[in-house]
Amino acid sequence: MRNAIPLLLALFLCACHNNDDKPVPETPDQETGTFDEANIDKQQIITLENQIRNGKYNIHSLIILRKNKLIYEQYFAGEDAVFPTPVGKIPHTRDSLHDCRSVTKSIVSACVGIALAQGKIKSIDDKIFDYFPAYRQYATGDKANITIRHLLTMTPGLKWNERISYDDPTNSERQMLEAQDPTGFVLQCKSAAKPGTLFNYSGGNTHLLGQIVEKTTGMSIRDFADRYLFLPLGITQFLWSARADGIYWMPSGLRMRPIDMAHIGRLYMQQGQWQGKQLIPAAWIAQSTQWTVDSDEKNVGYGFQFWCTQQQVAGQQAAMVQAEGNGGQIIAMIPSLDLEIVMTAGYYNDTTDQANQVLVRDVLGAVKK
Repeated sequence: MRNAIPLLLALFLCACHNNDDKPVPETPDQETGTFDEANIDKQQIITLENQIRNGKYNIHSLIILRKNKLIYEQYFAGEDAVFPTPVGKIPHTRDSLHDCRSVTKSIVSACVGIALAQGKIKSIDDKIFDYFPAYRQYATGDKANITIRHLLTMTPGLKWNERISYDDPTNSERQMLEAQDPTGFVLQCKSAAKPGTLFNYSGGNTHLLGQIVEKTTGMSIRDFADRYLFLPLGITQFLWSARADGIYWMPSGLRMRPIDMAHIGRLYMQQGQWQGKQLIPAAWIAQSTQWTVDSDEKNVGYGFQFWCTQQQVAGQQAAMVQAEGNGGQIIAMIPSLDLEIVMTAGYYNDTTDQANQVLVRDVLGAVKK
């Protein structure tokens, strides 16, 4: 019991503010700041915190950074799942791994950018069947012209239905997960539109992107991300789910600590630089986070596996970029305000988009200028 007391105290401190209203940093190089310094309404955030603790929202973590300073970091108990299995109401702490779901897609996008910079991938305008010669029999008609760029922007024009519950056995991503050959399952899909003309959200596109990274680098997506992205960021605790046959789940298989998700966001906010090193080319960051195509949601765009919106914050229009996953897993970045917000939640398969409502109404609504 005596040894447990310091551990309990450490967990308590990780989730609390100290007397000068600053969160406790994980590492000495992480600067912290106050709500006043960040021009954020403290009372509005504390009201939200109390609502979460009282069970109004099933949010598991909320982290706010502004001007590279950690302003707020809190963790909450809540109903959760480890894909695809519900685990009931559990506590969450700084060291808890959490399902990222489709935030994983944005990590795969980062890996594509790194592999491109290394010269492993020649061009994102390469036709994808050049990377899958064993499946060339499917390169017919418009499908022969699908490029890596089309996969990144969800516009290859393949017939795919992922806008239904992942509990539904007809969901295309679920069918891909259960297929003996996931790559073949995607590539054999019929053409529904000319490449580049129709947005259709598809984990199959991300699977192919991850496969291209693996084929060109000779490394698993997990090991490639670990060596060239996670380790340089100091991220050492994560899991990337794989099937029994060793195929990593590219669209949604990552489990990470929310504070490490914040490192990913900060890397993008810093144009790919981290502690003096260029981990991802700045040009790739700019392309990835640019509103490139209109999505199938009103007033929502898409970049290279990132969502793009315009938000009203502190009386001004601001572009917000999000890595976002099912259930309310969010890395939200507003570069013009030097603002980053990370949220994890348990709203899996929820159609009301509760987590984003909280993000926009309660968190962005607390930003004063």
